[in-house]
Amino acid sequence: MSENPGRHGDDEELERLLRQLVPTPLDVGRTVDLLRHASEQATVDDDRRPARPQWGRVVPFVLVCTMASFGFALFRYGERLRADASPPALAETASHPDRATGRPPSGESADSRFLPVSSHGIVVNSSSNGVVETEEGPRERLRIDYRDAYHWHDPESGTNIRFFQPRSEEVVVPLRTH
Repeated sequence: MSENPGRHGDDEELERLLRQLVPTPLDVGRTVDLLRHASEQATVDDDRRPARPQWGRVVPFVLVCTMASFGFALFRYGERLRADASPPALAETASHPDRATGRPPSGESADSRFLPVSSHGIVVNSSSNGVVETEEGPRERLRIDYRDAYHWHDPESGTNIRFFQPRSEEVVVPLRTH
């Protein structure tokens, strides 16, 4: 490669300008301070994330909600709680049934307050247990599994009771023969 004679002068000019430059000292302390400040700012910003719960706000909010729930329960069920409260002597006799009748002394059993609302059975599974030969002819034994549901309601207290019970039956069904 041939060297361009005009370019050589430009290089000398550049070299002369570079020699005139004076390097400035590196301020390490300031750089460390800037990095430390950026790290602290990132930590503060991390504490203010929306995903992180602000316990100073959450705890009072939970306390207010709890107090509101207790207030609502007292408003809704307060009369019943006052009516159910009785002196210890009366509460003790109320818990023991009358020996002659077997009922509580008030004359009303706890079961008589609940009124039946509904009852139904749902077929869960049915399966064949084989064919049986009888005097009337061949019959098939079927096993049927149910889930019975019973529902009672106490109109005085608004209490509902639902009771679920599994049940199985075996049924013999006549088979058609031609």
